[in-house]
Amino acid sequence: MKRTLGAVAITAVFALALTGCNTSTEAAGGDSALKGDAASATCDAAEIGAITRCENFYDDYWPEIDKQLDTLYEEAKKADGGTLVIWDWYELSPDVIEQFNKRFPDIKVETRGLTYNLSSAIISAKATGSRNTDVVSGSITSMAAMYDEGFWEKVDWESFGVPKEFLTIGAPELMPDSINGTLIQYNTDKVESVPETLDGLLAPEYKDKVSVAGYNAVVFAGYGMAEGEDKMVSLIDELMSSGNLKLLEDQGAPLSSGDVPIALNQTLFNPNPALQVSPFEHAGVWAQFSGVNSDAKNKPGAALWTLWNAFDPDWITLRMTDERFASTQVPFAGLPAATFAESTGLMKTNSDALLLGLDNGAETETQATRDDWQAMINAADKALNG
Repeated sequence: MKRTLGAVAITAVFALALTGCNTSTEAAGGDSALKGDAASATCDAAEIGAITRCENFYDDYWPEIDKQLDTLYEEAKKADGGTLVIWDWYELSPDVIEQFNKRFPDIKVETRGLTYNLSSAIISAKATGSRNTDVVSGSITSMAAMYDEGFWEKVDWESFGVPKEFLTIGAPELMPDSINGTLIQYNTDKVESVPETLDGLLAPEYKDKVSVAGYNAVVFAGYGMAEGEDKMVSLIDELMSSGNLKLLEDQGAPLSSGDVPIALNQTLFNPNPALQVSPFEHAGVWAQFSGVNSDAKNKPGAALWTLWNAFDPDWITLRMTDERFASTQVPFAGLPAATFAESTGLMKTNSDALLLGLDNGAETETQATRDDWQAMINAADKALNG
């Protein structure tokens, strides 16, 4: 369930190359039949960066969403024999599926992990008439090709009880279920602290000590959005020419051993107790979204999964406290502060850093700035990889 924005440029280009097989008009279809009847509530709002938090979510919104899940479950059991297909970057673990089936036992979940090929696999399945995923997911930028080709069913999530404040960063059919972002990972056995800015990594003491993966150009995109493309490219050139920054496809082992003790990356899922993460100025923190595939065979099941995964309080508590689920994404920052206060272990490490980044004004992609983000990622990718 961990998702990434890393290879966005490659994925988007490859996926778009396949779009001659169908048109966005065909994929998008008309308005969705998926509509709930939840009573409206009023958000007790608090801003955390670009995201609105509803502190009363579990008091006033969740009971209505919970009712909708029961209705969706009855419909999902009848659709495609109760089969729910979920493709993502990584396949769902049996432990995750088990938690879902504790409440919804009559849904058979089939899952695949496709990493870089996710968007192209979804588009190809539509073109060939193959069984497609029911659930679509990604960040605004990483799923751009899928969105432009109409693969996000226009579900009225507010009618299912989701706060309207959650639906303003992306298009209304994009239901936010988590957050991710760029962080500095570091080995405290080798370096006590890291700079608060990417420019700070130019200092001589960081020679040979910093790594980035060639596919992860997004770690520089927030800096570019704030400071401009020229300054971003100049920074990347200086970091590489100074010898401070190394291109490593596998950053994990050198980070854990301390051979290259600082990694520009995203959330951390290495249990080594020496490893920490830190937000930095102009880091990107973005929402991750899930939704219903317009080509789905089990649309009620997809809506059921999307709402359960994003909001079910028992499941969220497990994600926050059970190390079996440390590789799941940090829940959406619009949930109450108390939800994050209960986090432990790696989830606490990641959520504390991402929330601090948001609080400090992290750069956040929106539907309106999507193409600018994509252009900045492409420019950073060219600077890193030539």
